[in-house]
Amino acid sequence: MTETLTDAQSQFRSAMRRFTSTICLITTECDGVRHGMAATAVQSVTADPPTILVCINQSASISQPLKQAKRFAVNMLHLSHAPLVPLFSGKLKGQDRFQHGDWISLNGLPVLCDAQASFACDLRDVVRVQTHDVVLGEVRQAQYLDAIAPLLYEDGKLMRSSALIDTAA
Repeated sequence: MTETLTDAQSQFRSAMRRFTSTICLITTECDGVRHGMAATAVQSVTADPPTILVCINQSASISQPLKQAKRFAVNMLHLSHAPLVPLFSGKLKGQDRFQHGDWISLNGLPVLCDAQASFACDLRDVVRVQTHDVVLGEVRQAQYLDAIAPLLYEDGKLMRSSALIDTAA
């Protein structure tokens, strides 16, 4: 099936490529089977209670298992995780994705032990918006690395961050 874009859709997609986003792996476990996907549409919502949102295409393989499990994890990727991005973006399917990386359990959810940050969440709400679900999760547990080196996505490429000014000086 060939996708035909309107001018507005094409302009929207081109404009959105100007955003720089941290790449995360969204994971869950349902009936003993792990599911995961790469995502850039992840955002904090509130600190009280700690809540984050993730946008997931309803056709993604993780969509139904995540809603059934009512729990998920957000794994913010570190620079060292660049090889995982294509694996969780479609190169591999299902549990084969979890044969790569060092996975542990955080509150019963699969998380990368060396993720830049990981959040174990209980599903709070799902808001359907056309082809996607905006998934709200209440954070039950979080862990992070002290050294900050997140893997970023910008204009279709994996990137790294760098400080423009050292404000600590």
